[in-house]
Amino acid sequence: MKILIIEDEYSLADAIAETLKNENFTVEIETDGEEGENNALTNVYDLILLDVMLHSKNGFEILKELRKEKNQTPIIMLTAKSEIYDKLNGLENGADDYITKPFHMKELVARVKVVLKRKIDIENTDILEYEDLKLDIRTGKMKSQNNEIAINGKELDLLEMLLLNKKQIVNRELLANKIWGYNSEAEYNNVEVYVSFLRKKLKLIKSKVKIKAVRGIGYKMEVEDD
Repeated sequence: MKILIIEDEYSLADAIAETLKNENFTVEIETDGEEGENNALTNVYDLILLDVMLHSKNGFEILKELRKEKNQTPIIMLTAKSEIYDKLNGLENGADDYITKPFHMKELVARVKVVLKRKIDIENTDILEYEDLKLDIRTGKMKSQNNEIAINGKELDLLEMLLLNKKQIVNRELLANKIWGYNSEAEYNNVEVYVSFLRKKLKLIKSKVKIKAVRGIGYKMEVEDD
């Protein structure tokens, strides 16, 4: 899972990042408010840790803008402000949690896990289904009728993204950023390569589900007619 830290105190952001990496999260840091907002708007992160006092744009403004743009990524506010007004301001504008500085890293990790678990419970993503295709996120097994094959790594991430958005076209840039990271140098043809891998495996398990390329845009799931 990918976490974005928007925090202008780099030493603190780096310490948080190292702690979260030790918990097997992928972490990116942005120290400027406006740049942080631009990154957050890509919608490629599973959670955002958002400081209030930032250069160029404060955390409350960023929070409001993200929710205005229908970005529902879970957000935990980080701030030295402990007044009840500030907490209510964050929570009423769509923050999922609020932690005041100084805080213990173990408490932060615990809060991150609680918020992410809540998100997963809401989405109920352990088993994803579309027509005759089932994907078990925990085991990486994709099934169709009595046929089964295991996938992992980028293939698993890619199929999960497509199934979570099965009723719409998924932008190729969004797939590249979500799976390889916003600052990754991976090219879009990486997505095409892994789509090709998945197509072969869908064929192996004889699923009616296909991955259709939408020229110039991205991909979508569809069902092959009998």
